[in-house]
Amino acid sequence: MPNDRPTIETGQLPQTDNARKTGPSQSREQTSSPDILSGSAMQASKPRRKIIGFDSWTGGGFAFERLLPAFAARGLDFLLIHIGSWGSDPGRPSREMLGPIEARDIKYYNDAWFDEVLEFEKPDAVLFLSTRTFAHRAVVRYCEQRSIPSLHLYHGIANVQVTNDYKGSHRIARVAYALYALSRIGKLVRRTFPCYIRALWKTRASLREWRRFIGDVGRFARGVPFLKAADDSRTTRCAVYTNADVEHAVRVYGFEPGEVAAVGNPDLVRFGLRPHMLGMMNRPSTAELELMMYVDTALAIVGLLFKSRGAFIDHLKATATALAAQGKRLAFKPHPAHDANALRRDLDGSGIELVANEDFVSRLQQCCGCIAETTSVALVPAVLGLPVFCACYGDLRTQRFGPVLSNYPRGYLLEDVTNFSEILSRDAMTLDPKRVDDWIAFNCGPLPAEDMPARVAALLDQMISMRSELRSA
Repeated sequence: MPNDRPTIETGQLPQTDNARKTGPSQSREQTSSPDILSGSAMQASKPRRKIIGFDSWTGGGFAFERLLPAFAARGLDFLLIHIGSWGSDPGRPSREMLGPIEARDIKYYNDAWFDEVLEFEKPDAVLFLSTRTFAHRAVVRYCEQRSIPSLHLYHGIANVQVTNDYKGSHRIARVAYALYALSRIGKLVRRTFPCYIRALWKTRASLREWRRFIGDVGRFARGVPFLKAADDSRTTRCAVYTNADVEHAVRVYGFEPGEVAAVGNPDLVRFGLRPHMLGMMNRPSTAELELMMYVDTALAIVGLLFKSRGAFIDHLKATATALAAQGKRLAFKPHPAHDANALRRDLDGSGIELVANEDFVSRLQQCCGCIAETTSVALVPAVLGLPVFCACYGDLRTQRFGPVLSNYPRGYLLEDVTNFSEILSRDAMTLDPKRVDDWIAFNCGPLPAEDMPARVAALLDQMISMRSELRSA
């Protein structure tokens, strides 16, 4: 990619950027799809609009990439701006193509302030996958000040965790969390705090908002969960995967119910789960299958529950040994934050099968159940109808699960992995398929899940149109 950068002070766009549209919609090819989810016919006379995705790193690129064809159909160009060079994603180019996505680190803009970047890019809307961090909150504040519509698209299912009390789902491993927090002090002092303090000042924050900032710093230092997000974490609208999280968006972020839309669960598509597969494992005979899946949420990496990464590896090996004694074999689909090469090295000879994303659903169809930490990926075996064993043993003994999994009819607390076979046998005898089917119908999200990107694009299109109508009035 060219190394030219905009001169923020003068507001001049480089010639190469002026001539080029961002994202995969450069060809302006329109696609058709049925009813209101398609915007292609309506876009013929509309100018193209720009959507900026703002994130802390490039690791969430797949969550944006799946939206691009639907964006193109509605005349929406997309640009990802991230702050990876601040510490979450160091060493990346200032400007690069991540598949079809053009991604720009903040250093592309000569480390300009966020409000200057917004003035320079002039987006029609800004899309977030999270809004809790100070940097994201600063951008939300600037969007509101400039009447730029903003959308918070959940990147998972929040209610798999406990979010309504200060205990939360995970007890902090104090030493590990202290090391995690200390590793971020430099970034906070040099980058994040100045950025957010400037945003508070420039947007004329109230005394209450300044107090909230100070309180949030203290909560971060102690690792205390946030029961209610700050007001500047609330975007114009919110999109969640399933109906189960509408309540979470209202309770935690303060949205009105009508400001939250359930758009479908893209994990079903991401892992290749099709509508006809829903509930296909909702039968007692699954107990006879040999394989057991394990899905995690990278707790050791952020200093929660496990004292170290090595402790997590030991946990997996102990689980595999206990299952082998009961005639079962362990497969593990790791969280993307793990180093895949390091996992292969550390688990070599353990008998644990590492499962790639593309093989996840096919391997689940050969499993008797799934041991799960508090991850939204646990919804995949659940909507297949498999038993889900909520891991509360060993270092995970204090882990607590939110209402989505705790209310699953084939969900069980696994407090002693040596008793796994007993629980599995009881499940086969007491299975009520209708209760499972009813749970799946409520928690799988709007169908078909393949239309999730079109629903998000339609929501953004609507937000931009409403903004234009208000300005015209």
